[in-house]
Amino acid sequence: MSVTTVAITSDLLLGAAAPLSIHSLVDTLAGSGAEAVVLAGNIGENDSQIAQFFKKIRLAVSCPVAFVPGNQDLFYRNETSSESLLNNHLPALCQANGIQFLPGNPLVVGSLGIVGSMAWYDYSAADPTAGLSMEDHVQFRQDRNVPEALRIDWGWSDQEVAGQSARLLETDIGKLSSQPAVNRILVVTHFPVFDWQVPRDPGNRLAALRNAYEGNLNIGRQLMSHPLVRGVVSAHVPHGGCRVIHRDPLAPIPTWLVGSSPDSPGFVLARVAKPPENS
Repeated sequence: MSVTTVAITSDLLLGAAAPLSIHSLVDTLAGSGAEAVVLAGNIGENDSQIAQFFKKIRLAVSCPVAFVPGNQDLFYRNETSSESLLNNHLPALCQANGIQFLPGNPLVVGSLGIVGSMAWYDYSAADPTAGLSMEDHVQFRQDRNVPEALRIDWGWSDQEVAGQSARLLETDIGKLSSQPAVNRILVVTHFPVFDWQVPRDPGNRLAALRNAYEGNLNIGRQLMSHPLVRGVVSAHVPHGGCRVIHRDPLAPIPTWLVGSSPDSPGFVLARVAKPPENS
């Protein structure tokens, strides 16, 4: 069975992580045998940190390297707004360092297509048993100083950004699905998109509110209907893991969490098998 291996890392937050641990991570990725590397967001909070890591990983590996922005990559800085970072600045920084900015620009490795999305949160990951209202979520965002309330300066609501993420992801999957050479798709998201990926603490109202900002389950539901999607890797939260999601009559989807943090930089190797000829 033909398998394509993709290495995904995230949430390094350069400046907070120990340099030695980042050096070790890069060495491990270089020796992993991966046919592509995806940086799934929250790499750093300034251009110097991000560009330095781009150069480091680009020198270490010979395979394609792609980038999906996370929330902290989009914290406004100096004269650069969050909107400009997303739409212009980070894509240009990627291009200058030989990195593919993945949202809107799918990557093809052999017969595997790779798409990326922030999968910005839309509050759908909030604990459904907590009986929370939209007003509860909005108030929590301000009262608890969710970082985006202070450091993201675009004029869109979370639902609007989530909708943009979902539409762009749908478009990218459509692009790949129309290419005869592509027979399976790996989706890489910054925020979790399946319920098992969201850290739960039943009965804890504060945790239930926090969950709203930790995923986008509507995008997960969206992905379930695409037959070529054969793997989903998500990031953002510190715990890792893997679970197969079944979706009869379509083929099941292996899903992963990177499980990386500045204290313990990590990665996953997503091995995506070529589907049988009759699938």
